[in-house]
Amino acid sequence: MDTGALEALLAAGEWRAADDETRRLLLGAGDQGGFAGLESAETALLDCALLKAIDRSWSNATEGRYGIEVQSRILAEIRGEDLPRKATWRLFGLRVGWVDSNGWAEADAVLDMADGPPGHLPWIPGTMPTVATGRTYDMLFEFYKRFDECAADG
Repeated sequence: MDTGALEALLAAGEWRAADDETRRLLLGAGDQGGFAGLESAETALLDCALLKAIDRSWSNATEGRYGIEVQSRILAEIRGEDLPRKATWRLFGLRVGWVDSNGWAEADAVLDMADGPPGHLPWIPGTMPTVATGRTYDMLFEFYKRFDECAADG
């Protein structure tokens, strides 16, 4: 669970490489095979210390602008609106800059936005091979649920 490389990339402003390193850490900790990416059930395998270290690295490097906690807080606000699952993710994607008028953005469009809106990075959908499917929404809900559980543990 060494996040030294992530911290160095963030300190150098290497957003794309830092996002790749984040993905490597998450997949290394949770992906058990089946398909290349995290499945909903695999999010429970993610170590709390790792999730918190990743979040802390992003938050510290961006003065609280990016990180998993910021994303989770935005998602909680949107979930409070009691929208259908797909509408929840679309609004979340719009708020963090992962969705544009054409739908879910591709990785290149996301990662080229170092000055994106709060919560823009790391690009968590990048841990999955496809975006904008029911399977993706389920995984994302479970991912942020796991992070919130970890954060609540102190």
